[in-house]
Amino acid sequence: MKGKTLAAATVTLLALAVALPSCSRKKEPPKEGAKTIGVSLLKENDDFYVTLKKGLNDAAAKYGYNIAILSADSDEIKQQKNMDALLVKGADAVVICPVNSKGVGSIIKKANDRNVPVFTADIAAEEGKVVAHIASDNYLGGKIAAQRMKDEIGAGLVAVIQIPGTESVMARVAGFVDTARELNLEIIEPFYNGKDDTQESERVANAAIKAHPDLLGIFAANDNMAEGAESAIKASEKNIVLIGYDAAPAAQAKIKAGGPWKADVIQYPARIGEATIQTIDRHFKGELQYSGETINVPVEVGIVDSESLR
Repeated sequence: MKGKTLAAATVTLLALAVALPSCSRKKEPPKEGAKTIGVSLLKENDDFYVTLKKGLNDAAAKYGYNIAILSADSDEIKQQKNMDALLVKGADAVVICPVNSKGVGSIIKKANDRNVPVFTADIAAEEGKVVAHIASDNYLGGKIAAQRMKDEIGAGLVAVIQIPGTESVMARVAGFVDTARELNLEIIEPFYNGKDDTQESERVANAAIKAHPDLLGIFAANDNMAEGAESAIKASEKNIVLIGYDAAPAAQAKIKAGGPWKADVIQYPARIGEATIQTIDRHFKGELQYSGETINVPVEVGIVDSESLR
């Protein structure tokens, strides 16, 4: 589904509210009769979603809402069951981190049919009526990664390891590739499919290194795939720069230790959680309403390297 961006003033105010420490409201337990926000996470077995979940819980407590959080465990059928369970619980709004951006439309429709407002976090939906999408500015993150690659290698050949079909990853790759080309970096196409798997990413990185003796850089669109690429680079004993995305604690440790993994774009999942609850709060108050197109609420990203991690 195509989205539109909030007016500049609204986005600025929201970004400031998310970025600054929250001290104006005390965390209080939800009162009896408070509205309930239901959530279906993509998964909860990695650092990003653990932190996102905490951000959602903390913000719900701060704004005085009950919250019910379920995990789809990367299973589309389970996400359908999550939605059924949340609607049975009487959720007044639902947040989905879609397993499948295209296939989630039928799941969202269940809430649409009951006039329960739907919001997406981290990953957007391509179908269904969604009030707002709250996520890292992944296109900007890709641009930042490309600029860092340029700074590291100057010019030369770069491979991209991605997961086809995942909206957030596609935005990262688009930002990286568009900017890399503007900076006169040469990108190998087609991109390599790391399948969000460390071993598969190591295999395709090995293939890229062997097929392209002049390869100077690899951009991996998340830390799972960057970890595999790092193993391949080390095994090759070549001077190849690796830039990743997510900056989970394990990735930060590798970057800090030195080696081919030079930097990572960092997301702030706790801020995504805060912004999601804040956006829903504004919807409940009538300040933000669905008008035919999904409203995009971008959350800032940054970059970390060995110097910033000291």
